[in-house]
Amino acid sequence: MFVKMKKSLSILVFAAVFVLTFAQSVFASDQPVQLTSANLYIYKFGYVGFSGNIEVSNLGNPKTVTIHYTPGDGQWYDTNASYQGPTDSSHEKWNFIVSTDNISNNNPQLANAQTIQFAIKYEVNGQTYWDNNNGQNYSVSRFNESSTILGKPNVFRAYDDLYENTFSGSVYVKNLAVSKEVKIKYTTDNWNTTKEGYASYSIPANSDGSVEIWGFSFNDIDPSVTQIQYAISYTANGQTYWDNNYGNNYTVNRR
Repeated sequence: MFVKMKKSLSILVFAAVFVLTFAQSVFASDQPVQLTSANLYIYKFGYVGFSGNIEVSNLGNPKTVTIHYTPGDGQWYDTNASYQGPTDSSHEKWNFIVSTDNISNNNPQLANAQTIQFAIKYEVNGQTYWDNNNGQNYSVSRFNESSTILGKPNVFRAYDDLYENTFSGSVYVKNLAVSKEVKIKYTTDNWNTTKEGYASYSIPANSDGSVEIWGFSFNDIDPSVTQIQYAISYTANGQTYWDNNYGNNYTVNRR
């Protein structure tokens, strides 16, 4: 009986340590508004989409988050972000998308945009806060079909999939060093046990090489597994950064 109790206690201690390790927003900071990521996506039928994710400190209500941008035509435009939900007890996630295509007349200023410069305005409690990339504004340019930049985070999930015996996905990382390591820490049994695997470099994520796409594929997933939870670590220059979905870890279900 004592052996069984000792084993159960060990499992509980491990689970507690793991939760404490990951229960923190990796993007939270003292700055009230921060860009998480932005993307410029080009598709057929003249589709151009400019989108992104933002994290703000929850300083009160009501609040507005606005993206102030120029597509290079000499004019500045505004588009509003939308509230998505809390990221932790004191921060929120907002996102935005503005697009055009050959079928509608919406946002024609995007049609020939090669580079979009932008900053983020956050208004709350009669105060206005900006994230303008330390006075330089953010910039995202056309690159193949899709171009992505990162703001505050150094590592950010791109996509994931669980199909048949394979758990796969990709990750955005800032190009902080030539030598870098990207690992996926995951569980198939709700953190009773954990596994670790490596991602490998795929392609640059944008035209200036400031962000890279790394991919992973683990082909030994038992068919009985219906859900995987995971977090991403990125090590460069002796520092390790995490994307753990704001302390919630990511979840992917079998399709």
